[in-house]
Parts: sequence; structure tokens; C-alpha cells
Amino acid sequence: MRRRQRQPELEERTEALGRALDLADGVVPAERLDPARGVLGRAGERSAMAPGVTVAALLGATGSGKSSLFNALVGEPLAEVHARRPTTTRPLAAVWDAPGAGGLLDWLEVPERRVRPADPRLTGLVLLDLPDIDSTRSENRRVAARLAERVDALVWVLDPQKYADAVVHEEYLHPLREHASVSIVVLNQADRLAAEDLPGVLDHLRGILRQDGMGDVEILTTSARTGEGVAALRERLARLVEEGRAARARLEADVRTAARELAADQLPTGEVADEPREVGALVAACAAAAGAGEVRTAVERSYRRRAVQQTGWPPLRWLARLRPDPLRRLHLERPTDGATSLPAATPAQEAGVRTGVHDLAWTSTAGMADAWRARVTQRTEDRVPGLVDALDATIAREDLGAQRRPRWWRVWWLLGHLLFLTALAGAGWLAALAVLGYLQLPEPTTPMAGPLPWPTALLLGGLVAGLGLAVVGRVLARVGARRAGRRAGARLQSGIRQTAERVVAEPLAQDLTRYRDFTAALELAAT
Repeated sequence: MRRRQRQPELEERTEALGRALDLADGVVPAERLDPARGVLGRAGERSAMAPGVTVAALLGATGSGKSSLFNALVGEPLAEVHARRPTTTRPLAAVWDAPGAGGLLDWLEVPERRVRPADPRLTGLVLLDLPDIDSTRSENRRVAARLAERVDALVWVLDPQKYADAVVHEEYLHPLREHASVSIVVLNQADRLAAEDLPGVLDHLRGILRQDGMGDVEILTTSARTGEGVAALRERLARLVEEGRAARARLEADVRTAARELAADQLPTGEVADEPREVGALVAACAAAAGAGEVRTAVERSYRRRAVQQTGWPPLRWLARLRPDPLRRLHLERPTDGATSLPAATPAQEAGVRTGVHDLAWTSTAGMADAWRARVTQRTEDRVPGLVDALDATIAREDLGAQRRPRWWRVWWLLGHLLFLTALAGAGWLAALAVLGYLQLPEPTTPMAGPLPWPTALLLGGLVAGLGLAVVGRVLARVGARRAGRRAGARLQSGIRQTAERVVAEPLAQDLTRYRDFTAALELAAT
């Protein structure tokens, strides 16, 4: 057996609606939020006033006999009844021993009050006779509409001739369909109907009320002239007072109605992402705008330049110093918090970033209500200038390996110098022999290294081996430069992704969470 879900209490509903309004502030137009804010304001004010008092109001169109029924209920002709219409021009209150009713009626702006004799069954009841809801006087209609929004219980007085009046149903009963639990529909002047016609009229009225969304509302028949049904209506009002829930039920219905009206165009139209969609396209656009490709090329060239300085043929290494270091020229030789010398993003590159941001926001907000989607997308696009500015700082902070010295460079440096010294030793030995011969001094016996004298072998061997080592070093430098470029590219890609996520994706994720919290709060209030 399925357990019945617990309905939220009034306090839960009002808190949820208030939370939804706070989350929607700045996104949903103020004119869409103002009615719900008004409901919350009234709910807070009414909850603090006369909690043991129930305010019921008689509402109806011209000629429905409201004032006559009011007099019949109070047992005395307090309300004026005339043939000329409209009769009731100011609301009138009948009060039965209701502590705090004075402040409540001040809040309702009902100055006309009549205290009734004590009646244990009606203690705590305030009954209002309101102006006609279809009065020819706009002020009367305004007063009736205002009080219809504030009273605890609504007694709709209809007559056999105008019970299907569109004004009553379209402007009042249908909009207040959530208030069926605190509403009573009274078919007054029932004595004007033949006994055999009454059931048909009631069936027709029930059908209209079902169309209004008030199929569960209680219907009574009365006649102020004959007294028919007056006692039953008085007893029903007494039960409302005894139950003591009319005020809370009315406020709950108000909050629920306000939440549902707001939810009509603010709830998701489809599934909304929990997190921003894949940011790969945005990262690629940011990398192009930041000059990541140029930086990677500079890293490779800088690596080859430094490698030649360390591993090239010693007499020619100084030539490498004549070429400027590409990373130093870009101020990227070491991580800093300053700016680089990379060229600014071109308009086309910045447009690419803007497109990437727009696409990310638009795909991530699919399923959102239109107002939310448009606002979140705009907020996300507004971060593009900040993102472009942050990219240069991201490049500057990255360690591109410009200070790194691979171990094989040291080996090549040592071997290169040993071979160069070997060649120098052979050259020096040959020079010494040449001097001795020139001076015709006795020449020492020159040892042989196979077919070659050792001085010649040292000179030629040092030169050939040294140049060969330099050539191999250049090949290894090219391989190492490509690897260094890939490492630097990966670091740049990671840094750019983190920046894009920090500047764009994370705030977008917060907006998605905000919308989920908004819809959850709105659904709770509307339950």
C-alpha cells in the first residue's frame, strides 16, 4: 500500500516561496515576482494578527441578495437593503467576541463594525458584507477584489438568474480555484425556483464549478426571505471557526496559487544539465586566443638554442648566443605574475572565444525556462573580457621548462670538451714537432697509433669525433625540443582549461545549481 505523501505546512511553503523569490531576483522580471511577494507579505502580516479569529466574507454580484443574507445570518438588519442598486457601497463587519479583531479589521481597512451578542458557536467569527463584485462603481469593485484577497473564508452568494455570470466565474472563482477548502458557494433566493427545477440548477452549477476547478467546493441553498438554509450556513460558518484552520488554509492556498502562477513559465521545459557541458571547444578557442601555439613553437626553438649552447662543437657554441631566446623575448623564460609580450588576441580570436562561451552556456542551459536561459547565457557571455584578460596571466604563470637542463646535455658538454681538448693536444703536439724541425733540433721518436702518428691521430680523432658528437647532439636536440613542446603544450592546455573553468564554467555551474534550487523551492511551495 502506497504511503500518502505528507503535505508541507504553511511555514514550509512560505519559506520555500521566499527562497524561490530570492533566487529568482535579478533573473525573472520584477513584475512577475511582485504578486508572489505581495502574497508573502500578506501571509506574514495575517499570521501575526488575531490567530484565533476567522474572517468570512459574503461576495456576490449585484442582486444576489448578499446584504439580505448577511442580515439573516446576524439576525438583525445591520446592512441596508434597498431596491436601488448597488446597495452595499462600504464593507460592513459583524463581530462575535473576537479578541484582536480590531487590529485585524484595521488591516483589512473595514471601518464599519458591529459587535454581536455572545454566541458560543460563533465566538471568534468576523462576517463581512462586501460591495458587489460587478458594481458599476469601480471603487466598489476594487474594495471587493482587495478583501477577497485577504479574508480567511469566502462565501460566494449566487442567485438563480445570474449563477453562471462570467464575471463571477472567470474573474473570481476560477482564479481562486485553489481556495475551495475555504470557500462555500451559496445559491441564494432558492425560493424563486420551483421545487422540481432546483436539482437541475444545482447540477448545472456543479458542472460550471468543476470547469472552474472547484469541483470539491461545498454548495448550500438559502433564502434570506424565507430563512431556508440560513441555519445550515450559520452552522457551516461555526464549524469553520471551531476548526480554526480557515486562516492558515487560506494562506496556504494563496501561497500555493502564487507559486503555481509563477511556475507556469519558470519551470524546466526539459532536462537541465547538472554541470556545464564539455568545455573542450571553449578551451580550444581560448588556446588560439592566448597564443598557445606560438608559445609552444617558442618553447621548441628555445630548447634547440639552449641545447646547441650546451652540446654543440665548443668553438662554434658562441654562435648560438647570437640568436635571441624566443621565450625571453616573450618574457616567458620563467613563471611570473606579470604580463607576457604575446600579441593581443585578434578580433577573430576574441570572437571565437565569445562563440565558445555562448555555445557552452546555450547547450548547458537547454531545458531551462526562457527567462532563466536568456539571463544565464547573458551573464556567462559577460565574462568573456575577463576570460581573455586572464588567459595572458595563465600563460605567464606556467613553467615552460626554460630553466630545465637535461642530463644528457651535461654528458655531451663533458664529452665535447674532452674531444676538443684531445684535438688541441694533437694540434699542440704537431706544432711542437714542427718547431723542433724548424730549429733543426733532435726530434723525439713519435709513437704510432696504427698507421698514424699519435699527434695526428689525436687531432683528427678529436675533430671527427667532436663534430660527430655535435651532429648527434643536434638530432637529439630536435627530438628533445619536440618533447619539450608537447610538455609545454599540455601544461598550457591544462592551465587554460583551469582558467576557463574558473572564470566561466564554475560560475555557470553555480547558475545551474541556483536554477535547480529555485525550481525545487517553487515546486515545494506549489505542492
